[in-house]
Amino acid sequence: MNPLPKHLNRRRSCDAHRFIPRRAFTLIELLVVVSIIATLIGILLPVLARARQVGRRTTCAVRLREVGNAAFYYLQSDKFFPSLNNEPSDGHWQYNYIIWDGRDLDHNFGPFVLKNLIPDMQVLFCPVQSSPHHQFKTYVNPWPIQELLDTRAGFGRRPMITGLDVTQLPASTALYADLLHAPDYVSEKGHKNGVNVVYADGHARFVQAFERLIDNEMTLPTSLIDNPTMMQIWKKLDARE
Repeated sequence: MNPLPKHLNRRRSCDAHRFIPRRAFTLIELLVVVSIIATLIGILLPVLARARQVGRRTTCAVRLREVGNAAFYYLQSDKFFPSLNNEPSDGHWQYNYIIWDGRDLDHNFGPFVLKNLIPDMQVLFCPVQSSPHHQFKTYVNPWPIQELLDTRAGFGRRPMITGLDVTQLPASTALYADLLHAPDYVSEKGHKNGVNVVYADGHARFVQAFERLIDNEMTLPTSLIDNPTMMQIWKKLDARE
């Protein structure tokens, strides 16, 4: 015969049920879960990296198209492309990225800035380019401008169109592109597998790397010796449209 009242018996029964030990994960099960998570991360990270790369490449193309638009607006009033740099006959054709040459804004991208045709200075810079000499507002590429120091864009212009109107050029003429004045600016510091280009008809596209673009002898500092190589590359960019 049970000597305890019924309500105490019910309480003991509930307490016994409450403290039934629960089964824990075994070490093997935990390792399986961890391996599944690691596999998923291994799959997702390259996908996310590629998506980020495509996004930055698209941003670059949009900015380059805005540079082209600024050039077309400039040509409506000034009629002709400004000089490439501060040297006669476009000088060293590798030197095709200048905004401010330490003295004035009279060359290449400078007149677009002077006439307020660039809505945001970052438009002149590719977000992929890793060289601090061609990134916006770095210790070696100042903005606002400083006396006697160059401020360089993250894009370059075709040589030998100084003094021409865009109507004098075929629609397939490559006008502006990612930096290509030395191969490492493409293959290491840039998009690695090609360059964005804007053409005389106003459209921009990504051009896959070709041998002359990433395998040539051009180096810095710039040199007149490399002018023929620069022109060969720009003509190849034309041919790829």
